[in-house]
Amino acid sequence: MRDNIDVIKGQLERHRTLTFGAFLVYAFSPLPSNYLFIAYGLTSLPLALAAVPFFIGRCVSYSFFVFTASEVSQHLALELAEAQSYFGIYFVISQLLLLALVFLFTRVDWRYLVAVRRFRWLRRAAIVRP
Repeated sequence: MRDNIDVIKGQLERHRTLTFGAFLVYAFSPLPSNYLFIAYGLTSLPLALAAVPFFIGRCVSYSFFVFTASEVSQHLALELAEAQSYFGIYFVISQLLLLALVFLFTRVDWRYLVAVRRFRWLRRAAIVRP
């Protein structure tokens, strides 16, 4: 799997502008960042390549989300218990789905995808190999 991750590392290093842009776009989304940095940590690339665009994006997006939430809360009258029931199940489902996404990310044969430009899963022997 380390060889597989090295392919991703090579692509990220080769396309730094695209990598910067991808992290910036991700930072504008409301998706949790822990999975992104777990996946990025597997590549052992310099932290600045991910942290700088992510910091910029989250500063701007959080400001937007806080302003928007403040405006919406003034127009809606949600009971606390009613709001917690919606956010609780959303949180659990999103965390489980994103954890599954990170798991699947590590199972993609990135070397084959980059070289042949076709998708395939890693073979079981390649996953277990020390």
